[in-house]
Amino acid sequence: MEGSKGWKKEQLGFLKGMPWLALGLALVLLVWNGLGSNGGAMASPGEGSRTLTVTGQGSVAVETSIAVIRLGVVIQGDTAQSVQQQLAERSERLVNRLKELQVSALQTTGISLYPQYDYQQSPPRLSGVQGQNSLQFEVPIARAGQVLDEAVAAGATQVESVSFRADEATLLQARSRALRQAVEDAQRQANDVLRALNLSSRSVERIQIHSEGYIAPPVPLAGMGGAEYARLQAASTPVEGGQQTVRAQVTLEIRF
Repeated sequence: MEGSKGWKKEQLGFLKGMPWLALGLALVLLVWNGLGSNGGAMASPGEGSRTLTVTGQGSVAVETSIAVIRLGVVIQGDTAQSVQQQLAERSERLVNRLKELQVSALQTTGISLYPQYDYQQSPPRLSGVQGQNSLQFEVPIARAGQVLDEAVAAGATQVESVSFRADEATLLQARSRALRQAVEDAQRQANDVLRALNLSSRSVERIQIHSEGYIAPPVPLAGMGGAEYARLQAASTPVEGGQQTVRAQVTLEIRF
């Protein structure tokens, strides 16, 4: 015992002569004691902040009420000047009639004038010129058939397309419902997963709303000539809009 005490005194004396070494040893002892107080384990950086990411879907079908119609005036002739003049006259007559019918969002969507060739000749021979003016407008579906009749009578030679959509107020309400559905779907998925693992959600850490889409119903009457459409209307063919689907997608990051 006396020898041991003598050894400790010598060591202490040695340490007193080396203050920096004593300070380093003290720090090591403090770190060691800290580890021992936690049972030899340190909390991992991610502990207490575990998250689960889920994406929910929502969709709402609504009735359409507006027809989006695109019409064309097509003129063929021998010279560009004569075709351009006829095209302008007929297009002006059509535009004036559509304005009288009080259609909405009337706009020109395309004007073209290009030569036509007879490729059975060698070399190909210029056979004429074709011009086209395309117009687009919106009208309530209940009036679509009448307006198309009037437009063909006023000079439209081609029904390029007819599509349908719901009005803005209906689309806005459908979007809100679709978003709520998407959130509920994401929460349901998260709860199912956590419950299966005997865990529970604590809070929503992050929310991401993805771009939603409006899926229009099929487009009838696409590319139909004016004469062909007139024959259909003579048979009293109705114009039906159908439904439009509004979709939404929401991603939640949930802490558990």
